[in-house]
Amino acid sequence: MSSSLSSSSSKPHSNSTPSRTIHRIITLGAILFFAGLQFKYHTDLFRSSNDAVNSNNPDAGWAPDDYVSVRERKPKPETETETEEAKEERRLKRKERRARAKKKKKHKEKKKHVKKPVLYTASNYTSDFEPLPWTLPKPSPVRNLTSEEFMAIYIKAKRRHNIPLPWEQKDEYADKLVTLPLPIISLNFPKSATLTMKSYFHCGGITSIHTSTQDGRIAVCLMENQLNDRPPMEGCNLHKMRDGPNKRDVVPIDFISDIGLQGPPCYYPAVHDGGLENIVKHYPNATILLVTRNAAKWYHSISKWGSLVTRLKKHCGFHGDPMYSGAHHNVQNSRYWGKLYQKSQLGGGESREDYWVDFYESHTQKIREFAMKHLSLTYVEVELENPRMAEILEGYTRVKRSCVMDCHPGPKWVRENNATDRCHPVGENPALMRKAKEEEEAREGENEEEEEEGSGNEEEVDVEGEGGTNEDADGESEEGDGNDDDDAAWEDVEKANKE
Repeated sequence: MSSSLSSSSSKPHSNSTPSRTIHRIITLGAILFFAGLQFKYHTDLFRSSNDAVNSNNPDAGWAPDDYVSVRERKPKPETETETEEAKEERRLKRKERRARAKKKKKHKEKKKHVKKPVLYTASNYTSDFEPLPWTLPKPSPVRNLTSEEFMAIYIKAKRRHNIPLPWEQKDEYADKLVTLPLPIISLNFPKSATLTMKSYFHCGGITSIHTSTQDGRIAVCLMENQLNDRPPMEGCNLHKMRDGPNKRDVVPIDFISDIGLQGPPCYYPAVHDGGLENIVKHYPNATILLVTRNAAKWYHSISKWGSLVTRLKKHCGFHGDPMYSGAHHNVQNSRYWGKLYQKSQLGGGESREDYWVDFYESHTQKIREFAMKHLSLTYVEVELENPRMAEILEGYTRVKRSCVMDCHPGPKWVRENNATDRCHPVGENPALMRKAKEEEEAREGENEEEEEEGSGNEEEVDVEGEGGTNEDADGESEEGDGNDDDDAAWEDVEKANKE
């Protein structure tokens, strides 16, 4: 009974729900219908107004008087009335756009091109690479000679053995850029005018490379070739020209400098055993160049050049530590340099400097003694601090002295001195010029008495400098005349070497 009542009472409620839904649908449809009519009306109104304005109809309903349509401001040219010149101009513009797009696409593809990895790179070696054995001689009188004094002895020895000097063979080298046999191998230590010499010979017109060739690091190439009994520059002796009239031509490399590496791996051909011998074995008529400098100044320079001194000890073992110096190959050499280094550590800063001064001068001594034993090679040595260095180089090489530049490697120096290049003509170094300017301004602020004293001191320094130059010149002339003194000096050198 109750169930029947509940069912009868729910029926009217279920019938009212659909009716409400129908009413809502009808209402919504009516609203949308009238909204559509309004939208169509306004669309037609805007279209008719724009048409009226475009047709210059003065009865253009609501449009303002100063209204100008886009079509009136930028009328599209009619193709029928376009001249042939205009068509040609548009055609050329399209052609230029396509050419630019093609060039841009080609440039992007070139950028994506991956270069072939270099063959000789230090990244192929790790810190566990065993250092190579090295040897430097004990002091002998030959290390105390100036470059000009030693060259006089060397030239005399060549003449005594009837070996011609290339810079005196004008006919043979008449059509060559330099009066030296090629290749020219510079054995300078780093921070000893390596970049200056590269710039000098490049100015002379021969292919000159500093530190790395297009095949990789020079030192790694020399080391691997020596270990495999190959010519020193095999595999890294060619250079592809990138500019100039001979662009893309592959030419042989004539001059190399900065050919050492602090490691890993560590390799210096004039220090490590077998390096010089491999040069003379495969290039018996080549040229060896050495630019020396004041050893104390060299030490101060490398001390400021990053971690160079640390790497010379850690990776090269140039401090005589048996763990690094190949003591199992040369015990005597390791003991000698090890004792010197330990002694320098106890004495403080000056003693440390003395150790590296001995090391530098011993390097020069070894190369000089090697040159005297292998006279088939051409040996050239000059001093960086010698004011006649450019003149002397010109006499040996025929490259004009103005090619000697004052060079400083590294981008940091260029930034700090606001320079445009790493090399500048002698006397135009921006760092030295700025320093001279600051000193001049400081002198201007002093009183007249101090200025007179300062000028008096400068004159004394100049007189001393001139006197030193004259003494050098006199010494050179005496050297040329005093054959007995030169022979006696070299006899002392040979005697010391035998001992």
